[in-house]
Amino acid sequence: MSEKEEVSVNHVHTICKECVFAKWENNTQTGCKLDRINDYEKAGVNIVGIKDEDKEYFVIDGRYCVYYRNTEIMKDYPRDTWEEIVNLQVKVPYHAMVIVNEEDDFKTVKKCCKALKNQKYSPNLVTLINKQYPKYVKEQDNAIPPSKLLQLLKDSEFHQFSFKNIYDQSLDDRALVDLVFDSAKENRYPFYVVFNANFDIPQEFSEEFNNSILVKMMQVGFAKPVDDINGMIGNRVAHKKHSGNSFGRNLEDKIINLEDDGEKFVFEIGDVCPCLKK
Repeated sequence: MSEKEEVSVNHVHTICKECVFAKWENNTQTGCKLDRINDYEKAGVNIVGIKDEDKEYFVIDGRYCVYYRNTEIMKDYPRDTWEEIVNLQVKVPYHAMVIVNEEDDFKTVKKCCKALKNQKYSPNLVTLINKQYPKYVKEQDNAIPPSKLLQLLKDSEFHQFSFKNIYDQSLDDRALVDLVFDSAKENRYPFYVVFNANFDIPQEFSEEFNNSILVKMMQVGFAKPVDDINGMIGNRVAHKKHSGNSFGRNLEDKIINLEDDGEKFVFEIGDVCPCLKK
């Protein structure tokens, strides 16, 4: 390890010295009880060694470690539960957008909501995008009443939910994603994912997504959908920066063409969530 005054790190970094998960041999840090040092190294993150007057320890350069906890933070929990608690606390917040198409019946939408609720990491916000509204206005018998869809959201007991009736039938699904994103700006969740209500969402989806972001540390700006829309993942910062799919250009194309090395931030959904591999 290096002397402290000789080392330069980014403004964004994490010092392991006071973290309860740091592993020590005498006064020298040897690793992390959660194996995060190895995870960062595998992801190409710079790990800097620091030596001060009493200890030698690691600094994770360029990243805030979401697993960092000091004794003050953990003082109210039994020591033998600390690892379990932090693993329960740390997850990737995301917004799930569900498109209810004209042909969907209530049973289909209910099944989709149940699949999202039963995920290991359920969405922080769920929005139903109701494309059946024009049918309902015309009093067609097979249209699901909006009140019934809204009640379904309430009964599903999501952390947060919202509901959008779509009046303009000329809007394609990408435009609807932009519409919902713009209406939920106050909810600063870092990612959104989009599914049609009739899509069979795998049970493993959220766990694989969480692991890709937090363990593999994939820098996902966009994940291409399985088909036209299902499984599409968008990064909030990238969407806001490039105004989503506006001006007739898809978000992933803007990232590739307008970001330095933009290709690195655009993934196939099967690389982020193997359960959705085509």
